[in-house]
Amino acid sequence: MSTPTKPQSHDALKLLAADHAALLAMFRDYERTGKGADPVEKGKRALRLCHRLSILCAIKEEIFYPAAGAVLGKDATAILEGAVAAQGTMRGQISRIEQMQAGDSAFDSAVKELGETARGQFGEEEKEDGLFAKVRHAGFDLVGIGEKLETRRLQHSTAPAGSAEIREARRVLGS
Repeated sequence: MSTPTKPQSHDALKLLAADHAALLAMFRDYERTGKGADPVEKGKRALRLCHRLSILCAIKEEIFYPAAGAVLGKDATAILEGAVAAQGTMRGQISRIEQMQAGDSAFDSAVKELGETARGQFGEEEKEDGLFAKVRHAGFDLVGIGEKLETRRLQHSTAPAGSAEIREARRVLGS
């Protein structure tokens, strides 16, 4: 599995783009494992993907989108509503995957569907006239928001797993 590279600065857009790239690499890595791969290994890969994507969704919803909305104002309402809706879709897909066992016949297609949704959302945000471009040109505090994103990501990443998360992991791994 590829390991994400951390950008040198705390530029919010560089941090988010690096997360996008790392997640897309993880989805490609999952797809390369193929349908015949060991269900436990597939389950572990899928859970890592879901966990990382959940953290990305959380930090965007908690910090990035509100900050972007404050800077862009009403001009970005439709873009931000679409982004939040896409985050909700991905959260639903993550929840569906976490309720399945890795050996289920629909497991691979559920992970692939999540990857396609993420790829589409990331592309929308990063395109030439997308949210990232609008934020970059609007005087957004890229470093300040980047530092907040990184701090919050660390908090989410190091939070102890609760019993519900452990039960979900066991279900996915078939334990």
